[in-house]
Formats: sequence, structure tokens, C-alpha cells
Amino acid sequence: MQINKKRYNDLDSYYKRKYNKKIIKLPLDGGFTCPNRDGTLSKRGCIYCSDEGAGEWTYKSAGDIKAQIAYQKSNLSKQGKDEGYIAYFQSFTNTYGDVGKMREMFYSALEDEDIVGLSIATRADCLPDEVLDLLNELNSMTDLTVELGMQTVNDNTIKFINRGYDHESFNLGLNKLHYLGIATIAHVIVGLMNESIDDYIRDISYINDKGFWGIKIHNLYIENNTYLKYYYEKNNISYTMTKEDYVNIVVMMLRNLNPGIVINRLTGDGIRANIAYPTWSKNKGAVLSTIDKIMKEKDYKQGDLWKEI
Repeated sequence: MQINKKRYNDLDSYYKRKYNKKIIKLPLDGGFTCPNRDGTLSKRGCIYCSDEGAGEWTYKSAGDIKAQIAYQKSNLSKQGKDEGYIAYFQSFTNTYGDVGKMREMFYSALEDEDIVGLSIATRADCLPDEVLDLLNELNSMTDLTVELGMQTVNDNTIKFINRGYDHESFNLGLNKLHYLGIATIAHVIVGLMNESIDDYIRDISYINDKGFWGIKIHNLYIENNTYLKYYYEKNNISYTMTKEDYVNIVVMMLRNLNPGIVINRLTGDGIRANIAYPTWSKNKGAVLSTIDKIMKEKDYKQGDLWKEI
């Protein structure tokens, strides 16, 4: 039974069952960059990526990791509540660069007695042996998840978004993590150009087959100061996916998803002032409530179309 009475395996309920209290993810900026930005693969980055590298809700200006944790705890906590926290290294590629720096920051986060685990966002092509050794070490001592920016399994789309490596390379990196028993989260984007429901179901089939621990489903929203906005406007392309289109796709994805996979996100979470379009994505609550309404009214549940092979 879901604590939050969702018809899918939501993250908040999962953590409440596991820790018997609310667990809050604290978005942190470790000061990393990305091979798709520093010139190793490209200087442009993925076409939808903002200057913050998906870290719009981090506060690097607060100081080092301990200072950022303190700031986010004060900002996100509710006074008098028994809560725990996940240190979420969100911005850019957090396994790219100096391993000694990674070790120092990850361990610094774990020194906070309220931190129950780490969530590390990265790329599947940035997992050298020394990084895997560090992740394996961390996995033995805390609640570790590694979030991978998969976005899609369609290699044509992967080339278009300038991700910098193909799906087979993603698969190889994922296998390394799973060999070590590290829980992984797949990040998927709905609304990329020329993709259809068939692509989204292929994404879900891959996620089911590979045994991901969790999934984030994210609608494509186009932010100011991104190459994607420039591309749309240069080519006079209109953003045509409606909120109704999006929620119906998400519902279908959920129904085909293994019910054991934990839903970490079902919509984008950008800063409203930065989103050029679609305007409906600025109202996260309305998107989520519409998904819940459809699931309830039609008596759908996560995995009701999924069949174990």
C-alpha cells in the first residue's frame, strides 16, 4: 500500500517505508563540469541544457558542500518534523574530473548525521575504474543511487541532442554499475523532436529489462539561453505537445513499467522565469494532479500492462 495513496511507486512513500520518516533530497553543486562542455567532446553541451547544468535549484553561492547542506536543510525542512536527507549532487557530471575531489565532497556530505544517503547525477560514459572503486566503497556504507541521463534509447535522437555517446556506450556504463550492485536511476525526456509513443515504450522496456531501481520522467521544456531555443526559433519550429498529450504519454509509460521501480519524478522542475515554452510546464502541480486524476478515474496502476519475461 502506498503511504501517499498514489497509483504508482512514488519516492516519498518508498523512503517513508524504509526510514519511517520523511526524507528530503538536498540539491548540491560540487563544482564539476562535463566532457560535453569543456571541449573534450563538445563545448555546446546537450542542446536543452542550461548554463546551470540541471542545477537550477542548487546554491553553490552558499559555500562548500557542508555549507550548501546547511542552507538547503534550513530552506527545505519543516520545523519540528523528524526528517532525514539525501545529499543530491545534481549539477553537471559528478563523476567527471579529479577523483580525490569527488572523495572529499562525498565524504564531507556523509559527515552530517542527518544525511542518510547520496544521490549522484552523472553520465554513463564517465565511469572510469577509479570512480567505480569509489562508488563501490560508498555503496557499502550508505544509501547510494546513481542517476544517469539516458533521455532516450533512440540513437538518432541521441545524436540530435548532442549527448556525445551512443546508447551502447550507455549500456556498457550501466552494466558496470549493476555489476557492483549499485542502484541506478534512469532519466528520460518526453517530447524530444521526432519521437513518438513507440520510442517511449522502448525506453520503458529497456528500463524494465535492465533492472533500474528508479526512473525520472521529464517533459521537454525549452529554457532561455539554450541552444535548443535557438534551434527552434531559427528553424521556425513550434512546440506542439500539450499538457494532455504529455500526461497521457506518462500514464501509458507508468502502466508498462515494472511496479517495483521507484518513481522519482514525473514532470520537469525548471525555474518558471527561465522557461520559454511550453507555459503549461510552469505549473508542476497541475501536471501531477492530472496524472493522478487519470490513474484514479480509469483505475490504472503502475505495471498493470507490464508482463514479466
